[in-house]
Amino acid sequence: MSRFLILSECGDGVGLAVRLKAEGHDVKLKIFDPIFEHQGSGLVDYASEYQFGQTVIADCTSFGSILESFRDAGVPIFGGGAFADKLETDRKFSEEIMHDVGIDTPDSVSVKSWDDAAKQAQKFADKAGGKVVLKPEGSLSGVVPSYVAADAEDALSMIEQFKHECGTHEVELTVQEFIEGVAVSTEGWFNGEEWLPGMFNHTIERKQFLNGDIGPSGGCTGNAVWSCDLKDPLVTETLTKLTEVMRKHRYVGAIDVNCVVNEEGIYGLEFTPRFGYDAFPTLLYSLVDFDFGSFIDTLARGQSGDFVLNEGFGAGVRLSLPPWPNEKFHNDAGVCIQGFKEKDKECFYPYGVMLEDDVLKSSAGVGIVGVVNGFGDAIEEAFAQAYKIVKRLRAPGLQYRTDLAEVCLKDFKALLKVVEGELVL
Repeated sequence: MSRFLILSECGDGVGLAVRLKAEGHDVKLKIFDPIFEHQGSGLVDYASEYQFGQTVIADCTSFGSILESFRDAGVPIFGGGAFADKLETDRKFSEEIMHDVGIDTPDSVSVKSWDDAAKQAQKFADKAGGKVVLKPEGSLSGVVPSYVAADAEDALSMIEQFKHECGTHEVELTVQEFIEGVAVSTEGWFNGEEWLPGMFNHTIERKQFLNGDIGPSGGCTGNAVWSCDLKDPLVTETLTKLTEVMRKHRYVGAIDVNCVVNEEGIYGLEFTPRFGYDAFPTLLYSLVDFDFGSFIDTLARGQSGDFVLNEGFGAGVRLSLPPWPNEKFHNDAGVCIQGFKEKDKECFYPYGVMLEDDVLKSSAGVGIVGVVNGFGDAIEEAFAQAYKIVKRLRAPGLQYRTDLAEVCLKDFKALLKVVEGELVL
């Protein structure tokens, strides 16, 4: 048995804590944002401070300085550090890292005024024949989502909307060339010195809230995950190029590179230097059949082990309640979620829920209930397993996409065609 303290901003690590507890480990969760303080109540144990002998895990970025102070004191840590924080929040820095190690990226320009943003958007739209990507940075990051504009007019309209929402003060925004292709994330797990060879994987996800990829972005509304090996071209052209950088910063944990892939090559977009939500819930509850707590402890101590992901596909379907995906407002706590069977616990990664008198209910937050996951030899089979559970769940206002198998399979086939047949490296 290992002992863990999970540091969490909004309770994203509830499902991780549930899994580690089920494995027989002693695990405590510390949630820093009081809005989410009851997330996982009745399912996990909370803590207010570190206890001797615990391995400290961060379930998101922003805990870099805390993690490094623990590491300097000889405490095993897992989940990032100051380097991880900078990779996620400073897009210019992360792009420089990609350039330094030889990962191609789309052309982009950082701007600090709305007028300059409009000029650069017009320029990129003219160059690409239409589409342009707007990525808020700095104080806007996490406040307004990235946006793919259909043309210059659409881009200028969105910039005006950003301006209306955020005011006329100095802005940080990246305007980026749009690259046509398949979006895929490639993830590896690092122990401070080397990659774990059996832990590489890919993810295809959907961000839009509604079927057909329309509506507002929800971060991730569903995803398909599958394992790969060290020789996979997406691994060799992205992650393994980062080996020396990872060693330099003593990085321990998961990291993925979000890319666009087409016949001309692989283009890095951004890093996810943490557990990827909802890719991590799907990975954990479909492709990981070993003791994950032992895995974390092994990596946190700079060691390796014979940890190998299952072959096959994991599929995740995000469940939510109104007003999500609008996170400016909070959902009501106490909404009963009915229909789960005892065996479903092995497939469900909880977020904003709590257990009261043996009844699963929503907890206060933004309305993200959790992720129902399936596993199969094919994407369709994995999603069929997940939807079998989802379709018998009942809760007032329960929300989820119903077309994830079709859209993820379409992207997977397109990716397979490019990587196996036409990708030029």
